[in-house]
Amino acid sequence: MRSETKKPLSIYLETLGCSKNRVDSEIMSGSLLKSRLVIVDRPEAAEIIILNTCGFIASAVAESIERLLALAEFKKTGNCEKLVVAGCLSERYREGLLKEVPEIDGLIGTSDYTKIFDSIQNLLGSSRVESFLSDTPNYSVNNYLAERALSTKGGYAYLKIAEGCSNLCSFCNIPKLRGGFRSRPLESVLNELDSLLKKGVREINLISQDTSSYGIEGDGKTNLYSLTEAILKSTTDDFWLRIFYSYPNRYPQKLFGLMRKDLRLVPYIDMPFQHFSDPVLKRMKRHLTEDQIKKIIDKAFQANGELTLRTTLMVGFPGETEKDFQKLLDWVEKGLFRHLGVFVYSDEDNIEASGFKNKIPEKIKQQRRRLLMKAQQRISKNKNRSLVGQTLKILIEGYSEETELLLTGRTRFQAPEVDGAVLISEGEAKAGEFHQVLITQAHPYDLVGKIVN
Repeated sequence: MRSETKKPLSIYLETLGCSKNRVDSEIMSGSLLKSRLVIVDRPEAAEIIILNTCGFIASAVAESIERLLALAEFKKTGNCEKLVVAGCLSERYREGLLKEVPEIDGLIGTSDYTKIFDSIQNLLGSSRVESFLSDTPNYSVNNYLAERALSTKGGYAYLKIAEGCSNLCSFCNIPKLRGGFRSRPLESVLNELDSLLKKGVREINLISQDTSSYGIEGDGKTNLYSLTEAILKSTTDDFWLRIFYSYPNRYPQKLFGLMRKDLRLVPYIDMPFQHFSDPVLKRMKRHLTEDQIKKIIDKAFQANGELTLRTTLMVGFPGETEKDFQKLLDWVEKGLFRHLGVFVYSDEDNIEASGFKNKIPEKIKQQRRRLLMKAQQRISKNKNRSLVGQTLKILIEGYSEETELLLTGRTRFQAPEVDGAVLISEGEAKAGEFHQVLITQAHPYDLVGKIVN
């Protein structure tokens, strides 16, 4: 262990994967900064390198391993003394990862990241490889750390309201990587909301692996609707509240109307349907049918015609026939979705569907994905064209990454990181401010406009 007279330990922390992982990394950074360590933005300058990994599908595993090996080089060419792997890759492969990548000095799982400072202290005092993994993912939401070092810019942040998932879909390994579903206490969520708003955050994005199940373990009085109501009642601030990752089965449909009554709750529904063919949905263990999906969508638009609907679909699930795929394509071509993500089924070693017969060739899977995305591109472009000439409220994110001649921002129907943006060619504004923007041009994903206030 280092003496107190030496300069603070320098840490480089890099995050791969989803927004949930980002929050975990922000908690780790906050914990390390609170312990008076220094976070650096270049791996070559760090004495401790931490990689928070994704291990959801094979492509994410490959990316995590590739980046891990690249960072390991800084043990030779930089100041790195210890290399720590955190997140889903650690949870998925555990001790096997240490054997495959001997450069690793420490492993931290998906429920152990709140102990990052103690783990590093133990590593520094040891010449051995250390595993800080719990036997199973068992993170206690009661110990959630609200103090985070935010990594998002442009006035938005993510607020995690639960951890884990208990749906057990046959194509998904999240329950094995993150454990069963656990809701955060309402008071804990509201305290963190207050902290974020005081920091100047103007868009709060509620996230979890299954946001619709919030409160399911309790007495039935607390759910996603009551949580959302409590959030909106807790403050009079002008901000946007957006809800991500809403599993269809348990989504409180009263939220459709609440989006119309309180404009701070943006009329944006992120609801992954995965498929529309009943035989495929059954094998996926999604516990709903095409008719049930149709009723949810119909009720949503009946309650609020201003809704934006985003979904994710999966192609190439074992046994998916041409008829099944045509069902997907027909639904996309209805034009109900403003935003669409399409994933290709991946035959993972720790999912139930890996044992299913009638696997779809990779070439056909990719072809089906391209057809869906091509259809959606036409729809998105037409929806964006309808906005030309309208003046919309925009959250300014700052200068474009390509040029400082353009500002970027988002409308209420564009979520951060996954949807398009508004490129602003005229006017001045600061990141994190709301402004009125006249839309002048439309593209398949992005809009162009000018500030008019």
